[in-house]
Amino acid sequence: MMRELQIAAQLLQQGRPEEAIARLDAILAQYPQEPEALHLRGLARGRAGQFEGALADFQAAAVRHSQPHAVLSNLGNLKRRAGDLEGALAAYEAALEKQPSFADARVNMGITLTDLRRFSEAAAAFEAVIRQQPGHTAALNGLGIVLTHQGDEDGALEAYSQCVSANSGVIMPRINRGALLRGRNQADASLADLEEACRLAPRLAEAHFQRGHTLRTLGQTEAAREAYRQAVSCAPQRADIHRDLAGLLWEMGEGEGSTAVLDQALAQQPTADLFHTRARVLMRTGRPEAALEAASEALALDARHADAKALRGEILGKLGDPGIAINEIRAALDMSDGKDFAIRHQLAEACLAAGRYDEAEQALDAVPPAEHLQKHVALQVTAWRCLGDERYKRFYDYDLLTAKRFIETPPGFQSLDAFNAELAARIEHLHSTRVQPIEQTLFGGTQSPGRLWDVDDPVIQALGTALLDMAKRFVSELPDDPDHPFLCRKSDQLKLTGAWSVRLTSGGGHVDHIHPAGWISASYYVQVPQAVAEGERAGWLRLGVPGVAGLELDAERYILPEAGSAILFPSYMWHGVEPFEADEVRVTAPFDLLPV
Repeated sequence: MMRELQIAAQLLQQGRPEEAIARLDAILAQYPQEPEALHLRGLARGRAGQFEGALADFQAAAVRHSQPHAVLSNLGNLKRRAGDLEGALAAYEAALEKQPSFADARVNMGITLTDLRRFSEAAAAFEAVIRQQPGHTAALNGLGIVLTHQGDEDGALEAYSQCVSANSGVIMPRINRGALLRGRNQADASLADLEEACRLAPRLAEAHFQRGHTLRTLGQTEAAREAYRQAVSCAPQRADIHRDLAGLLWEMGEGEGSTAVLDQALAQQPTADLFHTRARVLMRTGRPEAALEAASEALALDARHADAKALRGEILGKLGDPGIAINEIRAALDMSDGKDFAIRHQLAEACLAAGRYDEAEQALDAVPPAEHLQKHVALQVTAWRCLGDERYKRFYDYDLLTAKRFIETPPGFQSLDAFNAELAARIEHLHSTRVQPIEQTLFGGTQSPGRLWDVDDPVIQALGTALLDMAKRFVSELPDDPDHPFLCRKSDQLKLTGAWSVRLTSGGGHVDHIHPAGWISASYYVQVPQAVAEGERAGWLRLGVPGVAGLELDAERYILPEAGSAILFPSYMWHGVEPFEADEVRVTAPFDLLPV
């Protein structure tokens, strides 16, 4: 029997779970209670997608096995893969009761707690392992991920670097460090890490994918495209890679050919996720009928694909069928048990577009997580405006909450005009694509990749410093009001977060939108065409028009942009840019601020 168990284990290691199961079935036919056979079959069944059978095997093995902590830890892994995070956590806790020093279970507990966004507990789990084993790869990597979530980038960088120092052959910590360095204005160091990860693991999609992101940040568009293509070849079913590759190809002017690689993957192995990705790309690039067909194909493969169901509803709404749109999106929200706030917001938008304002308000009767707060507030106050509810005015007090402020001339420049001229030249070098990104709000122009503050350029860094100083002065002038939903977050400590640059040509503008990742948002004006400065609203910033297709409300305020100034407003406030006609390019640097 021992020999047969060894063969089954080898088959499992070789990625042949079905053959392993057949061997183990034969053993268990003779010895039904043999604990290691049950344990191995649980592992094999789990890898073969036989969840219920694997669950039963692990539970039976845990009672009889000489190392129940190992069985319980694998039970936790099975439940985590199946999406039962609370069940996984209970299994890891049971394993640690049996063997408190079992590092694998404690690391997996930390990963599960991270998935549950219980970051302090996750950090404690990883730190406990690191105290036992200072160079533990998975624990240091997990700690780095948690610290990144908590905003401690220095601590995360230290954790990843300790991991790489302890074992230069590690892959994921190096990839994660490369991604973090990209976000810390160290793109060259990021690229070095990611190129080494690609060398160490040439068939690992994530290494090539992250390398593509860094190349894109560096403006190396052709190289980024090849990196994304390499990532797709390693993981042809990864929808997120296909989405970003299609987006990049669209920006490079490929037009309908932007989905060519995605279409090849669908021809070889169609999945609901890939069809949903195709539908999303087609919808965002102005092809709603084809998008509707792709979303329907996704649902034909998986009738409970909530995102595809919601997207199909959104498309139907844009094609002029608001009633069916609402029903589709409401069904999608039910599929997520009401937990998906992106779908909840799609439902609210569909109700607003259909004039069903009370239903929109009801759809928003829920407490959003932080990442959805700004969009939730934007839709909530829009519903109030439509209903004539006076609470709207508290959020849209333009005189109190918006302002236009000029920055101080950065050191080393004779004038603000001279600084802006140099800044415009530096920004132009960042724009290596031909058309707007598919997931952004501009039209008739281009947007720089990545985050502007990640660019290692002294002029761009000088802009960041000047904007932060200006924003602090603006915030200091705001009144203290702990009961106001926006002003209650007032702080004398701010940090610049998202930032990018936009170059709009004649006919360009921005559709109305909000900034979901900020508290205060703003646009700095680098270069304003003379026709905009002398005109009446063309090229101006408009405030108060909801970015909800089908809902027609007038703008409530227009603000003239001036080179050297920034217009600041709450991140939940709807804003857009009127199209303009001019010979010159309109250059801006939008950005977000958060209180520390």
